[in-house]
Amino acid sequence: MKYLEQILGFKLIELGSFSLSVYNIVLIGIIFILVKAITKGIEVLINKRLSDKGGAIEGQGRSIVQIIKYLIYILASFITIRSLGIDITIIGAFFATLGLGLGFALQELFRDIISGIVILFERNVKVGDILEVDDLVGNVKEIRLRTSVLRTRDGIYMVIPNSKIINEKVINWTANNKSTRFSISIGVAYGSDVEKVKELLLRSVDDHDKISDRPSPIVFFNDFGDSALLFELRFWTIDTWSIEITKSELRFKINQLFRENNIQIPFPQRDIHVIQK
Repeated sequence: MKYLEQILGFKLIELGSFSLSVYNIVLIGIIFILVKAITKGIEVLINKRLSDKGGAIEGQGRSIVQIIKYLIYILASFITIRSLGIDITIIGAFFATLGLGLGFALQELFRDIISGIVILFERNVKVGDILEVDDLVGNVKEIRLRTSVLRTRDGIYMVIPNSKIINEKVINWTANNKSTRFSISIGVAYGSDVEKVKELLLRSVDDHDKISDRPSPIVFFNDFGDSALLFELRFWTIDTWSIEITKSELRFKINQLFRENNIQIPFPQRDIHVIQK
């Protein structure tokens, strides 16, 4: 026992009032193992409790786990520092001084982290939501403490700072309702039967498996344009992610129906009158 005490008490480094012994190394190792075991256990427990509640809740659980890990790491760091006999007030003063110099450099980092916490607890954005950021539409795959990961329709993964989601104009297509309204604008030639146009536009959405029956699709006669009568077909769909494919299919169908019923889609024309003197 005495021999073990001598080994543990052996000082590897000694600088003034600071010393690093074998005991300190063993203690740091034990703290490291305990932190890994605790964080792993918490991660398994939370994931197990939330895995059956859908992707959004499960993704939020991962964010909670990440925050808990950071808190445990910070607490373990303070315990380790105290175990080495280092005065925490000196460390605090050092970081305070360092913070004055790096304040401007780190303010964006802290802003992103605070925004991540706000997103986590306000739940305005969840894993699985479809966001439109800077005219790009993406599916939220992961919400981290500082950034969020989105996958675009092109399969490109974007890493977005959380402060951008909080502070800038971002459209959440799935925030309040599973069903979202979209529209297609169509122009037809002057002289066309407008009631027939309305009938054909409504027929184009019939039996389309991506378009909701409730609310029902509706056609608006918007305006008399320079070269065309302007209509708008509005419809609702729950498949927001593939809306561009749905719109394309509807345009194919509308073009087919118009050709079969002699409804012309005009193009801009100019009449030039030459006056001879």
